[in-house]
Amino acid sequence: MGRRRRRKSSEDLFDVLFDLTDMFWQVGAIAYIILMFASFWTLDWAVGQYAIASTSPLLGALTQSFGWVYFLLPVMTAILAFIFGAKSYQAFNREHRY
Repeated sequence: MGRRRRRKSSEDLFDVLFDLTDMFWQVGAIAYIILMFASFWTLDWAVGQYAIASTSPLLGALTQSFGWVYFLLPVMTAILAFIFGAKSYQAFNREHRY
């Protein structure tokens, strides 16, 4: 018999938030705002780390080749924010039809 894979609590949290967004558009709007602030914060962090690494004599050449890796976290956070934003917009439109 196969063992059931236990889901992570972060997966459960996003599933619950996504389902709540379908019912209440305000939950999705708040999640969108929080995730966009997190995205801007991680972008600021990534730019700072990229600037430090590119001036380093040890990491300079590596940063020129793989510098885009620093920006994966802000991009993934922004994509997740836009998913919540689109879902809350759909729920808002469904609730406020004429």
